[in-house]
Amino acid sequence: MFRANGKPSLFEEITGLSKVKALLVAVPALFLIAASIWIAVHFLHPMPPRKILMATGPEGSALHQLGMRYAASLERQGISVELSPSRGTAHNLELLSEPDGEVIAGFIIAGTASPEQAQQLVNVSSLAYVPLWCLARSVSGDIKLAELKGKRLAVGAPGSGLNAWLAPLLAANAITAENTMLFHLTAEESVRELAADRLDAVFLADATPVPHILAALEVPGVRLMNFSRADAYGRRFPHIVTLQLPSGTIDLARGIPDRPLSLIGTSLMLAARTDVHPTVVDLLVDAARDTHSRQSLFEKRGEFPHLHAVDDVPVSEQAEVYMRDGPSLLRRYLPLWAADAIQRVFILALPLLAVALPIIRYLPGLLDLLGRRHIFRAYARLRRIDRAVRARRPEEPVDDLLHELDYIEEDLAGVKESVLKAGELYTLRLHLGVVRKAAMQRSGAAPKPAVAAAN
Repeated sequence: MFRANGKPSLFEEITGLSKVKALLVAVPALFLIAASIWIAVHFLHPMPPRKILMATGPEGSALHQLGMRYAASLERQGISVELSPSRGTAHNLELLSEPDGEVIAGFIIAGTASPEQAQQLVNVSSLAYVPLWCLARSVSGDIKLAELKGKRLAVGAPGSGLNAWLAPLLAANAITAENTMLFHLTAEESVRELAADRLDAVFLADATPVPHILAALEVPGVRLMNFSRADAYGRRFPHIVTLQLPSGTIDLARGIPDRPLSLIGTSLMLAARTDVHPTVVDLLVDAARDTHSRQSLFEKRGEFPHLHAVDDVPVSEQAEVYMRDGPSLLRRYLPLWAADAIQRVFILALPLLAVALPIIRYLPGLLDLLGRRHIFRAYARLRRIDRAVRARRPEEPVDDLLHELDYIEEDLAGVKESVLKAGELYTLRLHLGVVRKAAMQRSGAAPKPAVAAAN
């Protein structure tokens, strides 16, 4: 039944709900769906950047050339890499640690980051060993750093990883700028000054015997030094390892070195900011695998890259997961951007479905209860009246019960009932007539006509 003064809309005829009541149902449901989407977006990483800035080393250096290989690998996946030449790995560390810096990733040497800098970075991969080469004039061929006090030493250019790595080793042997002449020179300058006999020893740090190391060995009387206390440095400094260089490894024909050597070394690491995008980490790990998995002078095949903790820089959790599980199924068969977009859709859809499916499941039942609540209320009142009729003695007045039945019919006359459930309303009216007839017969009065329905 519908009110006589209001023509129902098609929506009201089908659902039995007014627009206000429909909003009371729809608004909370939409709020839950919107909240689930917001939560998913809040915890979802943005799309991978189209371009990143990577710190390498001086232009033309081995680190800069290594950065070019990484750039080529990432660009094949759709991310452009701009290389940022620097003074060396110590300078890279400064660039990565800048609060508002633009450098996202870069090469650093293990053991050179301060605790404050280490907390701003993650270790994406350890890439190779970096040996410490000491070249000097010596009869025995053994070197103890403490014996170099007071001599002329080349300790690497400012900003280089060598300079930052060597400083604490010299300090542990009581060698400082106050008691020893320390020259901060590039590798080429160090070799030139050694050849001119203006230096007693030079320190170089390269993964392989690069041209300036080979050039230094051409200087008469200059030899590669053996670190007789190499194992002791590994006990004092956790990031330092002992490296063995067999006789003749550098040059078999000339027998360089002329005896087995023990060297000390550390690790070259690829570090990134803590807020680096996970997809960038995955691609850097791929590039590291392609570049550093081969056998080299000190590394066994497959030994690098690895994610063992070597200093205070924490290992990237994303890199660990990717190195263990590999790329996702989408990444294996789709381009990077397509795979990432589809993955984001899935991530957004999961919480949406988690909220929407229960709503879809229970909403019809809720709407059904809302649409039939007046039927339930009317039947509850009707049952009470029926019991009261049966409790009255014959010939006892039932006017109050008849008036209450009239009120029920008047209420039903204003109900907006769905056409799909109109049968229940008419059945209720028939039951009202049954109870009315029973009440009239109980009192001995003639039945009264039912209240006319409006509309």
